[in-house]
Formats: sequence, structure tokens, C-alpha cells
Amino acid sequence: MLKFILLSILSVSLNLFLPSFSYARTMTYFSPRTNLQNIDIRWLNKSLKAKKLYIAMYSFTDYKIAKELVYLARRGVKIYVYRDDLQMKDRTDRTYMLKNVRNIYIKAKKDKGFWNIMHEKIFIIPGIVFREGSANWSPSAEGASCYHGSCGSSENQDNNATYITGGREIDIALHNFYRIWDRKANIDIN
Repeated sequence: MLKFILLSILSVSLNLFLPSFSYARTMTYFSPRTNLQNIDIRWLNKSLKAKKLYIAMYSFTDYKIAKELVYLARRGVKIYVYRDDLQMKDRTDRTYMLKNVRNIYIKAKKDKGFWNIMHEKIFIIPGIVFREGSANWSPSAEGASCYHGSCGSSENQDNNATYITGGREIDIALHNFYRIWDRKANIDIN
């Protein structure tokens, strides 16, 4: 009994002096086997609860996701979109769908060549999820262009997206987003 009491006291003492850890839950999916577009849209809809959404996306050619962002903004979600200015000039880029939409704010990093691009593929919904990985918002990157059994073929990209639901990880990602969003050299698109 004395051993149990001493162990309990030691356990409580250690908990007072050790930092507390929040454990993140992570879910990782791979395209083209999985349609990441559908998963992204399900997560993006959770921003209706948080009323804020932070996005840094290198390539953005996905019409369905662009429509979803406009829908969310019209429902009151404040959306901050950070892009690479040269990548936005792609003829299939969908950022133009977000311009002049109430509650959507767009900035771009001035692309100065190969070594100085904005190459993130993330979104953050405060208190809910941090999404990161290699998949841009383009149907071929997300596995959303897989039709008639062609998924996994050489016509589709191999990518991943990881969804992290731990508070600390979300806070770290958000802190980094603020850092890149606030660069003086950024271009304000709106």
C-alpha cells in the first residue's frame, strides 16, 4: 500500500513539472487511389463552425473547390488565400473566381524564380484541422480526374494529403501562415 501511495505522489509530482502534450490525430490519404478533392471539401465545410479558413496553395486549378470556397465565404467564413504570383498566371488557375468575393482575401508571394516560390499546399481551420501534403488543388493531383478505371495509371499524379487534428500542430501551422501572409513584399490581389 505504501508503494502505491508513493507511486501516486510521484506521478502527480511529475505531472506538475512536465509539459503537457496534446496528441494529434493524423489521417493520410494517397491519390490517385483516393479522391483527395472529396476529402478536402468535407474538411473545408467544417470551416462553417470556425468561421475562418487559411489557405496557401501553389497550384489551384480545381473548379469544384473554387466554387466551394465562394459558397463558404457567402456563408460568413473569412478566407485568407496565399498564392504564388507566377503560378496564378496559369491559364487554368481558379483564383479569379475568388476575387472581389466578400470575406475572401488574397495575397501572393512575388515569384523571383526557381528558388523563391511559394510552394505550400496547406489549409488550416483553427481549432479543427491542419491539412498538408504534396497535393495541389488540381484534379490530376487530387485523383479527382480518375474516370473509367484509369486511377493509378501514368496519366494521374501520385500525391498525398495529411489531416492533423491536434491543437498544437494547428497553432504552429497558423503561426507560420501569419508569418508568410505578413511579408512586406507580398502582392495584395483584392
